[in-house]
Amino acid sequence: MTHAPIPHASREARYVFAYLHRRGGSLRLGPLLRVLGIEPRTFADAVNELNERCWITIVWHEAGTPDDAPRPLTDIYRLCATRFGRRKYRSTWPVD
Repeated sequence: MTHAPIPHASREARYVFAYLHRRGGSLRLGPLLRVLGIEPRTFADAVNELNERCWITIVWHEAGTPDDAPRPLTDIYRLCATRFGRRKYRSTWPVD
């Protein structure tokens, strides 16, 4: 049985995760956005990608229900690297 290869994370997602990992694995959103200096839409795409890969956990200011509409970036309190993400991110760099 062969498995389809999983595409590598985008450059922006690797950039966000690498900074998060270097700074201890947990950062509040404000300082993270300030230091990275990337566009909010690009940042949101990278965070969504990392969340789908289970590399990070998003900690919200207040709990929402599953039926809520997509929440804005201002509702995020902090991003935390997961154990899986810390283990996998070094082994998934693309070889160019």
